[in-house]
Amino acid sequence: MEVNESFRRRRVIGPGLAAVLAAAIASLATGHAAAQDTVAPATVRNVTPPGVLPGPDVEGPLVREPVVLPDADPPEWHRFHLPATHDAATFEANGLVIRLAGVTPPDLDANCAPADGDRWPCGRVARHALRMFLRGRAIECYFPFSMALVTVEAPCRVGATDLALWLVAGGWATADEEAPDDYRDAAAQARCTGAGMWRGRADAAACN
Repeated sequence: MEVNESFRRRRVIGPGLAAVLAAAIASLATGHAAAQDTVAPATVRNVTPPGVLPGPDVEGPLVREPVVLPDADPPEWHRFHLPATHDAATFEANGLVIRLAGVTPPDLDANCAPADGDRWPCGRVARHALRMFLRGRAIECYFPFSMALVTVEAPCRVGATDLALWLVAGGWATADEEAPDDYRDAAAQARCTGAGMWRGRADAAACN
């Protein structure tokens, strides 16, 4: 009978003990997280050079403050004069490399082969077409500026002309999958009519 009574006691105490253990584990986890956010100060050695006001004395734990990043500038139009063109959709100005958003040009060294003629350097001709269109005019591109920017992909314009749309309409670039509908429609029309890099290899299937 004493054994059975002891067994009953263990069963009654068991759930309560489990709750205590759970609370202890939670307390340890909380304490560990708090310890990561606070650092106990070591002995502070005054290394202030002569003639300089020393800093305040340190008392209590050091609290690790979260880093607050500054808000990015809102996007706006930025003007670039006399950009250097890398290919038909990439140029550089003021140390910033800008790629036209939504389109992909032929590689600069790409050659295109019409169905009834010799291969020709469509990549370089596409870049030349862009240069001839610009003729020294300024380009404006829309993006949030940051001093840390090295490259950016953005919509750009010359006057009221959307540069990316002008390229795909002339057959000098293809529209990306995420490009606007007017880009894709213009690219399909260029391929249908054999414009630009599609010269000599018009695709009737693109004429839908």
